Amino acid sequence: MSPRETPPEGPLTPALRGRVLVVGRRADCAGLLRRLAQRGFRCGAALNGPGLTQAAEALRPDAVLLTGFTPAPRAALASIREHPTLKHLPVLADVSGENGRVLRALDVDDWVFAKEELPNRIESALRARRLIERDFLRARRMESLLEITQAATSSLDLAQVLRMAVAKIAKVMTTDRCSVVLVEGTSPRVASVVASVEKPGMEALEIDLAKYPELRRSLETRQTTYVEDASSDPLMAEVRPSIEQLGGMSILVLPLICQDDLLGALFLRLSRAEGAFGRDDQEFAQAVAGAIANSVRNARMHTAINRKKEELESAYVDRYRELGEANRRLKELNRLKDDLIAICSHDLRAPLQVLLGHARLIQEAPLAPAQAHSMEVLIRQGKKIVDLAESLLDRGKGEQEQVSLTVRLLDLGELCHSAVGELQILAQQAGVTLQCSGEARLPAIADEVKLVEVIENLLTNALAHARPGGRVAVRFEALVRPDSDLAKVVVQDDGHGLSEDELHLVFDRYRHGPGGTGLGLAICKEFVELHGGEIWAERPEAGGAAFVFTVPLARTGATSPRPTASAKDEARVLIVEDDPQIASVIEEILRTRYRVEVARDGAEGLAKAHALRPDLIVMNVFLPRLDGLDAVVALKASSDTADIPVILVSSQREIAQKVKALNLGAVDHLHKPFEAQELLYRTERALCARRAQRELIRGRGASLETGQDALTGLHDRRGFLKRMHQEVARARRYGHALCIGLLRLEAPEPAALAASGLALRQKLRAPDVLGHLGNGHFVVMFPECCAEGAQAALARLLTTLGAAVPFKAPAAFLDVPLGELPDLVLARLLGL
Repeated sequence: MSPRETPPEGPLTPALRGRVLVVGRRADCAGLLRRLAQRGFRCGAALNGPGLTQAAEALRPDAVLLTGFTPAPRAALASIREHPTLKHLPVLADVSGENGRVLRALDVDDWVFAKEELPNRIESALRARRLIERDFLRARRMESLLEITQAATSSLDLAQVLRMAVAKIAKVMTTDRCSVVLVEGTSPRVASVVASVEKPGMEALEIDLAKYPELRRSLETRQTTYVEDASSDPLMAEVRPSIEQLGGMSILVLPLICQDDLLGALFLRLSRAEGAFGRDDQEFAQAVAGAIANSVRNARMHTAINRKKEELESAYVDRYRELGEANRRLKELNRLKDDLIAICSHDLRAPLQVLLGHARLIQEAPLAPAQAHSMEVLIRQGKKIVDLAESLLDRGKGEQEQVSLTVRLLDLGELCHSAVGELQILAQQAGVTLQCSGEARLPAIADEVKLVEVIENLLTNALAHARPGGRVAVRFEALVRPDSDLAKVVVQDDGHGLSEDELHLVFDRYRHGPGGTGLGLAICKEFVELHGGEIWAERPEAGGAAFVFTVPLARTGATSPRPTASAKDEARVLIVEDDPQIASVIEEILRTRYRVEVARDGAEGLAKAHALRPDLIVMNVFLPRLDGLDAVVALKASSDTADIPVILVSSQREIAQKVKALNLGAVDHLHKPFEAQELLYRTERALCARRAQRELIRGRGASLETGQDALTGLHDRRGFLKRMHQEVARARRYGHALCIGLLRLEAPEPAALAASGLALRQKLRAPDVLGHLGNGHFVVMFPECCAEGAQAALARLLTTLGAAVPFKAPAAFLDVPLGELPDLVLARLLGL
């Protein structure tokens, strides 16, 4: 066969040693035909023209032989090369006889030079052709297998994949029937034919496996079943009467198994007249069965996943409807609650206003001094109840409104004296002496109504628990702290007191029963913490109970100075506010920590921002001359002020959404009225973010003001001292011991520091505080632990860590004197 030709489609059909078409007159070629027939070849003779076509269709030759008896051999060869049946066959030329010289000049596949070598030459040509066809067939099968595999892995339409698979098999294998049978379960009795090459568009057809013993055996044994001749194989004996009319046939059944799951079988049938399934056929079918099994399993998994997805979506929709209904009911209940609180507030205010009106009329009449004092107290308490009714309305708004503070500069000592004066009548009725003592003035930025409620709640609670004829004392003083000055108020009675277990429970809401305190102390705790303070209970040595609370003091000339950074190290904050009272409050709050400048309108604020280059701007949204939003845009448009963070302040909540939508560049938004601690927190957060950004620009990593060590993630010196101040205050408050210890790392490399910090943190208790002071010095603080306990804990710690973390021994430890500044205690520890 010429190299430029391609083999025909379809497998080779072998018969005897081969079929040879001899081109020439039969009478002239009789001897040649007889010789080939004797050697096992089936032969036929024909001349060029219509006879050539007839002979080719009747004989179906495997090779063509040109003889010396061929008239016009060139024309005959051209006809063979153009013939659809003969053009792919090998063409040989017999040059041993006459016209040999002419035949040698032809472009044929081989030449026969002697009559004796003719059969061998023809057989060699046929063998070469079979090898070429086999290789071509294998290539086509590999291509078909690749297409089936790709379809099985990329498509989840099972019916389409299976129909394509049986069609591809039928193109590269001689078969009368090619079907895919699927089953369900491990021991199936019924199967379904889902794809067959005879009926490409067929629907699933259910079959009884009892009528197909070869299929049943393959499914039961999970092995390939091959019946070479159904007419004689014992396996087919029970169904042989029903298949006799089909004639002799070979059957090949391959189970479809994927990850040990039996899915079905691939069924192939071939008439014996066409041959049988060879080894190549079985290997190819086995590979195709694996690809089909994978496709079936993927499709079933996809179906199961889709079903589960639909079930989950349905359950989600049902749950969403339930939640929606529950949310609707909650909103309805919340609305009813708001209505009830509004009605109660209104019903309280109306009679109170009447009482206050008549009280003022009586106050205008001539009264004795004692009566005038009582009437003033009545009017003040009536006003307080009105304010409490308003506060009740605010507290009842739930999620829509949080309790807020209306702060101003006030004197906490004056509030204490006033509360004691108004409750003297209750003390006289109970036979209790009520006293108040303290420093002359304690200025604080606070909410007067809420602090008065805290003081009076503590006083009424103390009066209720004091002994008849006993004493209730109110003391207040200023405390100097490194971070901020505090005002401390103590309300002490001489009653039965509190047990050790009750000290931490008295502030729980609605704790009734023996020793219960109701809601008053819980409200006190909430209001004090809103101011950024603390409240706790103590057991004095003299007996009774003492309730103590602290709130931050405002920085004025009356307060004691505290150690601060130099002016050049303090952050500068520019306040832009047109309301003088609000500007004064904000200035007083921020002046405790920062240098403060004030501008009265947007244009002045913009000018001062360019001149002073502040670290932060706190700006009202609604300003004269230049609106706050326009001022922010102008600040961000200028290169020298673009990096200054801006906190916007307004009384309208929707402004925050507008600022976010416009993407103006403001770092935060504060809603009026705001709490002092909230303003300080937002300000410090914005300044820390700016410092961190500057440190990143300088390539020095995160900000050093965060109180966290960058290498270990633990507290640095600043952060540890801050925690130490808190723990010292708690230890002093509850009378607990406090101890700190020091560990020194032998090789303070960065990797060793990080590993050592992690190892220590894992071995310590949750309440213990761990910090890294730099250069491999780790400091541990043990709350409620004495020096002996700390020494034992450090020894156990070093023993547990062993050689994994090389610390120097021995470790230093120190019992913290609660009256000494933590800075000095830490310095002394480092010197040990």
